Amino acid sequence: MSRLTRTIYLLYIGLILVVLYFPFVIMAILSFQGPRGGHTFPMNGTSIIWYWKLFNPGAVTEFSDVGEFLGDYLAALRRSLMLAIVTAVISTVFGMMAAQVFRRPFRGSSAIFYLWLLGIIVPGTTVSLGLALVFKQLGVPLHWLTTGLAVHVMWTLPFSLVIFLMFYNRFDNSLEDAALTLGANKWRTFWHVTLPVMQPAVLTSLLFAFTLSLDEFQRSLLITGTEQTLPLMVMASVTTRVTPSLYALGSITTLMSFAVVTIYLWMLSRSLKRAQS
Repeated sequence: MSRLTRTIYLLYIGLILVVLYFPFVIMAILSFQGPRGGHTFPMNGTSIIWYWKLFNPGAVTEFSDVGEFLGDYLAALRRSLMLAIVTAVISTVFGMMAAQVFRRPFRGSSAIFYLWLLGIIVPGTTVSLGLALVFKQLGVPLHWLTTGLAVHVMWTLPFSLVIFLMFYNRFDNSLEDAALTLGANKWRTFWHVTLPVMQPAVLTSLLFAFTLSLDEFQRSLLITGTEQTLPLMVMASVTTRVTPSLYALGSITTLMSFAVVTIYLWMLSRSLKRAQS
């Protein structure tokens, strides 16, 4: 690769990074607006009051006004995190099990596989509306950890299945054959041979499902009941009045995302080194 080509590649990558992270930098700066607020530049002083108001929802201060949204962002964040964690675990477990079934073709496997992918193809609003009507007819109460969990798993499970199928396409089946030849049953073979090798796929599925669930809005709109998840509460607050508390919340969740990705990359590198050794 010539020096000119390398320079062009580096400039291109740098431009992509600027486009991706420049909004976060602006959001982080505006989250330190002064007590009088303001959601654009120029800054009206500096303070951390908007972070304080995240932890004290509804607190009346000298600069509170009638149009300010008083939702409990942290409670919504806790609900979203719990929902995303449970969704990630369920999708990963069942995606792994489904991928085991699809490893070997069987009659009707193609049709069933594409039916699984409908969860990705069908628009989220359509899924949310349809399931809301079904739950209403069945008399099932709407709650973020029951009906909300069901719709989130429907959304993330096909992605987990595809991730594990991609892994199995590169999996060396002779490892399992050797274990079976040496007398191990299928369960011990899976637990001691297949699962350790497929740790990168497990970690990727967990991260992917967690991210999709945490950010999901359309499918949660009519399903989660009266207790809102974070995307729903953010949308509700935007329709009333934008305050720097939203920027503070965005900064916190973005830093949390960086932390999750860092942990994922660390665990992935460890699992790859273990697999190579």
